[in-house]
Amino acid sequence: MSNMYRVIEVARMLGVSKVTIYKKINKNKKVLKAHIHTRSNITYIDDEGVQIIKDSIEVITPYLLNEDTDLAEFKRNSLEDLNEVIDLLSHQIEIKKLQINRKDEIIESYKSILKSNRGKIQYLESRLNEL
Repeated sequence: MSNMYRVIEVARMLGVSKVTIYKKINKNKKVLKAHIHTRSNITYIDDEGVQIIKDSIEVITPYLLNEDTDLAEFKRNSLEDLNEVIDLLSHQIEIKKLQINRKDEIIESYKSILKSNRGKIQYLESRLNEL
């Protein structure tokens, strides 16, 4: 009989996150179907399923680090990519701040218009009452 492991246990065994395990499960649904069991909302994976997931994770590393790419270059490229993402997100934050400021200005303008309209309504109501 095969051992059964919870997703968190498989993640620890393979040195990855639970999210990674769930992504691998979703990506390999057909192959893993017979090796995954759910009881009381807890997902269990048998030994063969763990091996399938492990193999799918290990395939990535040689692909990324082939003979033409050393680890230092891979890390440098990864850092450059992350820095680009940080720059992009920082720019988006600045744009959002400007949009929020503009929204606040519009709200203040509407408050002023609303106040002015209330005064006009009160004036018109008092004039109507005089008639």
